[in-house]
Amino acid sequence: MRKVRFIAAFVSILFLLSACGSDAVFNQSVAISDHAWKEKFHPTFKVKITDTVNTHDFVLTVRTTVDYPYANLWLYLTINGPMGKSSRFPLEIVTADPTGKWTGNKSGSLVSFSKLFMHDKFPKQGTYTLTFEQATTQKTLTEVVDVTLDVYTAKNKQ
Repeated sequence: MRKVRFIAAFVSILFLLSACGSDAVFNQSVAISDHAWKEKFHPTFKVKITDTVNTHDFVLTVRTTVDYPYANLWLYLTINGPMGKSSRFPLEIVTADPTGKWTGNKSGSLVSFSKLFMHDKFPKQGTYTLTFEQATTQKTLTEVVDVTLDVYTAKNKQ
């Protein structure tokens, strides 16, 4: 299991590094009020896509305080596209390794966790709405500061 997580983390880092040198086409953050992500609160991002030729990298960054009590964060992502189709799927952000060490970047009292969750071309120009829901068993997920969505034109165009 450790080997699978290591490989997944390594591949994610490679994708993130390739995205870092790319052109950002979208960047937006949504603050979590009182650092308490209630199950009814769904951060939503509206991304206008005009480029259907190049591949795009979608990167989600979640920042927590160092008091975040869990080793992961489960989310549901719903994508509504301009063709009226909707897709919903789960995402997991691993926040700590089995020894309890943070997997994200710690700076002072905050820890940032980034996840490349989509590397794809878009079939149609228009606005894509991405909605995130916390998918834990807690009605309120404490110590979550904000959620950021970055969209890049992928460096390795396909």
